[in-house]
Amino acid sequence: MKKACIVLLFGIIIFNYIPVNAKGANFPYSIGPFITLKGGVNAADVPDGMKNGFTINGLPDFGASGFIPFGDKSQFGLAADLAYSTYSYDLKDNNSIIIKTSSVNYLTLGTNLYIYGFTTGLNFGLPIGGTIKFPFTTNEKSTDEMNLFLEFRIGGMIPLYYDEIGRVNLIIQLGYFLTEQLKDDYSGSYNNHPASGAIGVSYLFNLTD
Repeated sequence: MKKACIVLLFGIIIFNYIPVNAKGANFPYSIGPFITLKGGVNAADVPDGMKNGFTINGLPDFGASGFIPFGDKSQFGLAADLAYSTYSYDLKDNNSIIIKTSSVNYLTLGTNLYIYGFTTGLNFGLPIGGTIKFPFTTNEKSTDEMNLFLEFRIGGMIPLYYDEIGRVNLIIQLGYFLTEQLKDDYSGSYNNHPASGAIGVSYLFNLTD
């Protein structure tokens, strides 16, 4: 997650170099596609002799995002997204050799407050499949084992280019599962809580002037 924090800081620096007139009046109602590259780690405890490892998703997250402005004078509004999202993380032994890589796919709906490029909010997810990859084989992961999830997110949607048609945004996002990933009948204190960092781009088409 240190790398993800560095990425977030880098985005804040970029935002500070955006022309002043781009930081003025609010953006209009808008909608469009996005794509992000994401990596993650399990932030929960693991049994003795094992440790959590960070991994990058093989498939990017993608979907549609939208923006609803709150007023005309300041850049404040609601940013929402509907996406196909993947959360992956490694489990390693004490010698840092990967034992398995878990990847779970979700249909997600996120809602965020947008304040001058910064975003914070919640993401909701429905599990639709997944895999557990071992060194020599890959097993399918049943959705019957997994909960719906609630995730806290913080980051940025930073405008890089804007004209009368729409705008290109840099997306930076950190997330943490507030709920346990596996069903309540999972025994022990090792129920997974994925934490993730993502970076990508979106293009939002203006729906109004």
